[in-house]
Formats: sequence, C-alpha cells, structure tokens
Amino acid sequence: MSRRTVVWLVMALFTLHNLEEAVAFRTYLPRVVALLPERFASPVATLSYPAMLIALATVSVVAFLVALAASTWPYSPLALWTLLTLEAVVALNVIAHVLSALLVFHGYGPGLVTALVINAPFAIYCLRRARRERWVSSAAMAAVVPAALILHGPILLGGLWLASRSRN
Repeated sequence: MSRRTVVWLVMALFTLHNLEEAVAFRTYLPRVVALLPERFASPVATLSYPAMLIALATVSVVAFLVALAASTWPYSPLALWTLLTLEAVVALNVIAHVLSALLVFHGYGPGLVTALVINAPFAIYCLRRARRERWVSSAAMAAVVPAALILHGPILLGGLWLASRSRN
C-alpha cells in the first residue's frame, strides 16, 4: 500500500468512525447523562444532538484537511507529523471507547465497533510503518503521543464544552 493510500485511509477511517458515532448518538446521547457520574453528566446534559453532529463534522473536515496537506506535500515533516498525531488521537480514542464500554455503557457505546475492528488495527499499522520508514524524525515521532494526549484530553473536552454552549 502506498504512503498516499495510507494518508487518505487515516481520514476515511476517522470519518467512518465519526459516522458510527453520529448514528449511535441519536439514541445514546440522552442515555449518557443518566449513566455518567454527576460531575461529568452536567456538561454532557447541555450538549444537543445537532451540536454533537456539528462537532463530528468539524473534526472530520479537519481530518480531510490534514490528509490533503500530507498528500499534497508528502515530504513535509509538519504535514506528516500532524497526520501521525491525528492517527495517535485515533489510537487513544480506541482506549477511551473500550473504557467507556466497560465503565459507562456496560456494553456497546457509540463508536465502539469501528474503534475496535477498524481503527485499532489501522492505527498500529500506520504508526509502526511511519516509524519503520522514518516518515518523520525520531524526535518528531516521540512528540506524537504527547500531542495526541493534549488533543484527546483538554482540547477535545474544551471543544465539547464550546459545542454545548453553542445552543445558548
């Protein structure tokens, strides 16, 4: 598989995952509030389904732009690092889905199927290949996980908080 194909698969599989979440959250979003501990339930209670869809669409567009940059400038360390950081976010998201399935939903939760069946194996493949083929420097590769932790942690939570405020 060419590097260009891998680049576009990052975006396509990310978007497929977001689509599963979008479909499932129509039913699950109202139930999440009752399942979460009080301190987490309050911010989620203000998040509407349309706001969730906008958030999912927005991050899918961002993934497309990242893939476009990495495809247009295939030797750009910044474009490739950003793409690999996005894929590391996807890998972290797999862990989040497994934990939420076990601790919150006690079974299926929105996005779990694509996270386990598609995103986990592809993230391992993509990140290992990038390391083996030295798509970016060792220092840049080492910075991918900390950047992904920031994106999947405070940035994601802040984005969801902003989305929940958009209806007010």
